[in-house]
Amino acid sequence: MQHRIGGAALIVYLGLAAAFARGAPGVTPDGQALAALLLGRGATEAERQSPHALWAAVEAHDEMLADWLRQDLAPLKGPELLASDDGLTRFLTAAAAVSGQKSGPAACETALAAYRAACAQRRARRLARVKAEFSRLVYARHFVMGGSHYAYTEALSDAQAERNFRAGGQLCLAEWRDGLWHETVLTETKEGVIRDADVDYDGRAILFALKRSDRGDDYHLYEMDAATRDVRPLTEGLGIADYEGCYLPDGRILFNSTRCMQIVDCWWTEVSNLYRCDRDGRNILRLTFDQVHLNYPAVTSDGRVLYTRWEYNDRSQMYPQPLFQMLPDGTAQSAVYGENSWFPTTIIHARGIPGSGKIFAIATGHHSRQPGDLILIDPARGRQEAEGVTLVAPVRPTKSVTIDAYGQEGDLFAYPYPIDERTLLVTYNPDGWTQVDGKRHENRMTGFGVYWMDIDGQRELLVSRRGLACGRAVPLRPRERPPTRPSLVDYARPTGTFYVQDVYEGPAMDGVARGTVKTLRVIGLDYRAAGIGSNGNGGPGGGALISTPPSVGNGAWDPKILIGDAPVHEDGSVFFTAEARDPLYFMLLDDKGRMVQTMRSWTTLQPGENASCVGCHESKNSVPLASARPTRALAAGPRPLAPIFGPRRGFSFLKEIQPILNAHCAGCHDGRPGRPDLTATAVTDPAAKRHWTRAYLTLTHARPDQKEPPARWRGDPDHALLNWVSAASAPPIQRPRSAGSAASRLFSGMLDKGHCKTLTPAELARLALWVDLGVPFCADYTEAAAWTPEEWEKHRRFMAKREAADAADRATLRALAREP
Repeated sequence: MQHRIGGAALIVYLGLAAAFARGAPGVTPDGQALAALLLGRGATEAERQSPHALWAAVEAHDEMLADWLRQDLAPLKGPELLASDDGLTRFLTAAAAVSGQKSGPAACETALAAYRAACAQRRARRLARVKAEFSRLVYARHFVMGGSHYAYTEALSDAQAERNFRAGGQLCLAEWRDGLWHETVLTETKEGVIRDADVDYDGRAILFALKRSDRGDDYHLYEMDAATRDVRPLTEGLGIADYEGCYLPDGRILFNSTRCMQIVDCWWTEVSNLYRCDRDGRNILRLTFDQVHLNYPAVTSDGRVLYTRWEYNDRSQMYPQPLFQMLPDGTAQSAVYGENSWFPTTIIHARGIPGSGKIFAIATGHHSRQPGDLILIDPARGRQEAEGVTLVAPVRPTKSVTIDAYGQEGDLFAYPYPIDERTLLVTYNPDGWTQVDGKRHENRMTGFGVYWMDIDGQRELLVSRRGLACGRAVPLRPRERPPTRPSLVDYARPTGTFYVQDVYEGPAMDGVARGTVKTLRVIGLDYRAAGIGSNGNGGPGGGALISTPPSVGNGAWDPKILIGDAPVHEDGSVFFTAEARDPLYFMLLDDKGRMVQTMRSWTTLQPGENASCVGCHESKNSVPLASARPTRALAAGPRPLAPIFGPRRGFSFLKEIQPILNAHCAGCHDGRPGRPDLTATAVTDPAAKRHWTRAYLTLTHARPDQKEPPARWRGDPDHALLNWVSAASAPPIQRPRSAGSAASRLFSGMLDKGHCKTLTPAELARLALWVDLGVPFCADYTEAAAWTPEEWEKHRRFMAKREAADAADRATLRALAREP
């Protein structure tokens, strides 16, 4: 939205300028030319016929004055100003009033001179603090980041599918001289892209990412000496993208990278996770073990790292793109805002405000580019939906809405850099995306400049919108180094501990009687390396393609790894040991081994980390429950996890469930008329490229989701007989026992009442486990594969890339473990 000053303010500014305007020196030739343009006398025939073309000529003549006019004649935009009687006429009328002359060239020229002088005074007042604090800015110029999804920016040289790359990039320096910011290109590339500028805490070095060419190189980290402008490479490797780097308080570097060698569950695009390296690029170590993309790490003034985490374990992929935080060593990974929200669709480019718990960020969409609306987040007011979010520039009512491509209408913001709670630097495009014949046309190469702005929308252009679009801008100066916290990570230990004070605490357990929960079950996730075959899902949270599907449509996104069980004490506490560097999520089970509640997210320990929480999805604004004595779990100490029907493994329907059905069910339920088919008969799915069994499709009530072959099999997660937590479920916290074995009539109405009297309690519990895991079929991505030799080779190739990256990561881990 435009900042609304209104035409009256322009007349006021012109009136205030009248005193010195009447005694001002003569109008400059520039003023004469601009006046001629505004009056139409200096315009070409094409410009006179097109308000857009005429406004472009005005901006080309005097970009800063044009931006002032945009503000002061809002809500009309530039082209509308020249096309509307309510725009240009207001200006010319005000000009005549100021000059004392009739409307015409002389009046317009005099008024422009007065207006420019008044705006210059206003600019000096607005920028007084900026000039006092820093006089140099560093930023990259490049195309506007994003693809079919905001995070798809890696453009790998050997990408499996989508690549978003547009050549041309510059690393630039803007310096304040003579009342203006003057730009110098520090380095540039015609064939590649430069992005993600950052400055170290001493103000002596500039970090950036560079990809020199489309197919012959990938993004890697480089560092420039700010004084000599010498550049050194920090990371390397064709087929690996390292980008979005930032300096850590201890001198090391945190960055985003495709070294995890994964693709997203809902498409074919490479995934990036967060890694850390030494200042010279050595000792690269993976810090996050997440399903899909992380983006834009930034260090707060108190030493935490904010970042965007896209996540969708057992829920829809569309809206869960919350803001997360961790410490620089990777410990204490937790949600900051929006983990169970429809709104904002995506929180990106977040930066903490110095000395404040508030955050400036961009609210953008899912299927969109990265720019969007500018928001101010105050987690103290709340952490879901619009509870703690305020749309700013200008400040206006903020409602929770459900919009996929959110924030793509009107003016566009990106990369806020807070100065205080009211003011910031921000990359900005006042035009937004162009509308052509009612459709949005995205000019991704230009239109974004760097601005000073306040939350009311008052602004001053610092760096031109001409040329390549500006990326994130940061002051080139020394800054206060956040406190460096002593790391408690012990790289020699393979495990850590989890402690939950009371599983009954929190909204996710509303209405559950104490004593109901007996076990906390720990489940791991396995991530795909290559995209082969697909099916689809759909539900309350949206719909999506699933690449390399391990389940029928609407079933689990990923293979589920059985890790172990921990007992829950009578007071609701639980304390256990678990593997570090492993994505884990938790389920709470009753005395029959059936799910009461599930996490629909995951968490990860660093080696030796001791993680804790108050309860089950409790508010992060809550504090530990007061108690005069330790909980029973603390008194007993951490326990090792008990096996789940055997050793750690991926859950396989063929190995875990089909044998039970063969032994107890398939003899009668063999597919004869009137009887469901629970046999092991293979059903080849040419779309998903899987060999399902007839029993699996029967139990999940799967049907082809299209008439034409290849038909994708999609299950019914809401069927009364057997239902589960859908992979397309909505973001908000679900009610306890609202889905899964505890809500399925197969258990409560049939098996519990003796429909199959030969089933043992262990077999019933295993059936319940399968349902509560989201009905996975495959223990890993190769099980039951209906792949061609070429597809098997593709999978082997990308798994080899993953194994090489994992080996390098383990080598760094071993080296760190040997350090004193």
